[in-house]
Amino acid sequence: MSGTGPAGARARPAQHLPPLSAAFRAHADDADRLARTSLEVIRLGQAAGRAGKSYTEVLRALRTGRAQASRLRTALIRERHRTAELRRLAGAIAGAQYRTGSRLPFAQRTPPARDPESVLRDYRAAERRQQLLAARTRDAVRTSRSLAVDSASARARATLLGARRVRLEADRRRLSSRLVAARVRLQALSRRVSRGGRCGGLPGAVSAAARSASVEPPERAPRRNWAPPVARYKLSAGFGGSGRRWARGHTGQDFAVPVGTPVRSVGRGRVTSLTCGDGFGISMVVQHGAGVFSQYAHLSAVAVGPGQRVRPGQQIALSGTTGNSTGPHLHFEVRRTPEMGSGVDPVLWLRKRGVRL
Repeated sequence: MSGTGPAGARARPAQHLPPLSAAFRAHADDADRLARTSLEVIRLGQAAGRAGKSYTEVLRALRTGRAQASRLRTALIRERHRTAELRRLAGAIAGAQYRTGSRLPFAQRTPPARDPESVLRDYRAAERRQQLLAARTRDAVRTSRSLAVDSASARARATLLGARRVRLEADRRRLSSRLVAARVRLQALSRRVSRGGRCGGLPGAVSAAARSASVEPPERAPRRNWAPPVARYKLSAGFGGSGRRWARGHTGQDFAVPVGTPVRSVGRGRVTSLTCGDGFGISMVVQHGAGVFSQYAHLSAVAVGPGQRVRPGQQIALSGTTGNSTGPHLHFEVRRTPEMGSGVDPVLWLRKRGVRL
């Protein structure tokens, strides 16, 4: 009887809901994991960049400090030799005076015809030389003591910098290891999400996660109107290249970068499309004006969505290897229209606008 009542009628269709709900939950879980992993890669990349900068600064300071300590050590040795020589000369003069019973520095044979005024002049000249020698000796001693203090201080600073360099190197290695692991997870998640063709909800998820975690504010827009799409890269496949991978030639410029590298808008504009699941994987197109479009493809995650406005140098995505990709890189195009087939050489196009790749 229960199977024929209203409750039973409602219960039977419910038997078909769990598979759909499970698939939806799986997709939602993937999107959440992708957002969290993207955020982790962003934060680890920023931390690794700061650690690398600090390490470089400390290494530079350490080298400068060691060079200074070496120069001070050399100057100290030279000044000590000078002080010892001055003291030796002063001792020789004192010994000569003691033996001759005269304040003249060395015993001399005085000619019989020598007048007293000549002897007095020699006496005064010798006295001035002795005073000057005594002053130089005191100055050399003070200089030696000052150099000894400075040399010890330079060595102490070098020791502290050396210890800090060791700590920073350990931090760099730890952050690098965590970043590599996060990039591996990001690559796997982004490829799975991209193959599912459902990447429309990622911008909001990543942005919300970033806001909740208080990620550092976006990089300030450069004063110039155009910027490179990535900061550090190696140019790989260029525009118009031929090969088995491209039926009609390569339509853009590839930048070989690790998964999770920040991708930035080359200019001011508005995001016109975000696609997922085709040969470009996760891909974004930005319009910069009439007849000017830029495309960023094979991404792992995006930070902005269709309709949003962007500025030059603003981070809009993370690089990846989604779609038909042979390895981690950013595929970048400049087009006259939002569609394929209207591309121009991105390197030459950017060069005319003051950006040399």
